[in-house]
Amino acid sequence: MWRRGQVEIIQVRTNLGLVPGVERLGGALLDEGLAKALDATVGPVVEAPPYSRDRTHPSRLLNAEAMAEVALRQAVAVGNALDAGRFPLVLGGDDSVIFGSLLALRRRGAHGLVFLDAHTDFYPPEDSPTGEASDSELYLAFGHGTDLIADLDGSKPLVAARAAALIGRRDPDEQRETGAALSATDALVVSLREMREAGAEATARRALAHLDGAGVERFLLHVDADVLDDALMPAVDYRLPDGLGRREFAVLAGTLLADGRVAALDVTIYNPTLDPGGEARRNLTGCLLDAFEHGR
Repeated sequence: MWRRGQVEIIQVRTNLGLVPGVERLGGALLDEGLAKALDATVGPVVEAPPYSRDRTHPSRLLNAEAMAEVALRQAVAVGNALDAGRFPLVLGGDDSVIFGSLLALRRRGAHGLVFLDAHTDFYPPEDSPTGEASDSELYLAFGHGTDLIADLDGSKPLVAARAAALIGRRDPDEQRETGAALSATDALVVSLREMREAGAEATARRALAHLDGAGVERFLLHVDADVLDDALMPAVDYRLPDGLGRREFAVLAGTLLADGRVAALDVTIYNPTLDPGGEARRNLTGCLLDAFEHGR
């Protein structure tokens, strides 16, 4: 559970699962005053190897070997923070940072995932049009695809589908084109439309009840910035119309942050190179602070 003064910010400067630019997310949010506003400690920085567009790896993923190596180092940093009684706030980076955070929790008992994202991210890597792990991180985290990532450290799966809840997706057209159906798994999947019909707080509580049913003792909250309304967060590489408004996000994420089992938070995908005026950076920082305040 997070408490003011116990947050440790871990920067994972990686673009290996998307495109160059997103590795600057952490620095941008720190420049905006996120650490000071949370009374947070700025902890270690996990640096990634250089980006490559070579897609010849058997997994059909870009940068597969490098991502696995980053995930193992990140898991140590996140685990050290957890063991010291701190709340890791992981600033990516692309969605591949989910692997290291989940591995850290996997090593410490029954765990789960609440995933806030505009995209479902359940492409088999060989079906991804790009080879970017940010198309496929849930597929891999649920134990499918290359064991290089799906079985990191002999911990397959990184999270059980039945212990995962996905909220906010708004990509039905894209999902019809993929070769895998997330709806066929045991994960809870709530679209943006369904969330609005039920309400943000009720949806968060439904996700927490789903984790209860899986015996989850602690969970990772993963926030992809594109879950926010495109008007608030245009600085992402794969934009979709609509998205969570600032109040909706505060209530949804804040209710999850108020739960005693939340162990860590990942923030990903915001690309500062697409935000020359800094407005999206300010919006994202404000949304995160609103959620933490709601979670108190």
